[in-house]
Amino acid sequence: MRDRLREALVSFFVCVTLIDMAMFALGLIFRPRQQFGYEVFIYPVLYGLISCIPALIINVDREMSVKQAVIRKILQMMLITVLLIALIFSGSPVNGGTILAASGVALSVIIIYVAVNIISWFLDLRTADKMTDDLVRFQERQGGQTS
Repeated sequence: MRDRLREALVSFFVCVTLIDMAMFALGLIFRPRQQFGYEVFIYPVLYGLISCIPALIINVDREMSVKQAVIRKILQMMLITVLLIALIFSGSPVNGGTILAASGVALSVIIIYVAVNIISWFLDLRTADKMTDDLVRFQERQGGQTS
């Protein structure tokens, strides 16, 4: 459980950073003249929290095959996309501009989701390499002590 929370926390901070960059880019593209107040700073945090919920809820304690893990990731991405689109555009009139903006948000959610997973994979790979190096050093020390 502790590892899952740590992983969610890392994903949250990476996600919030990428959401900030996506909001900046989408804002420049779709509404370059719009001005905001300080309340806008809370939105990336809320979107990051919402994006972490499926990973905490959809949990499997047993080992999954690669195919099962990929399907799980795709379902999480779809759930996050639907949740964020519904949250951001609820109450907005359905017109060409809204559909275009929602498409941009959906594309950015997919890009951010993939980027967060790649970054997490690299962080996990780095941790695994360090653990392997530590284990090799430990085995070398133990081997030297028994001879």
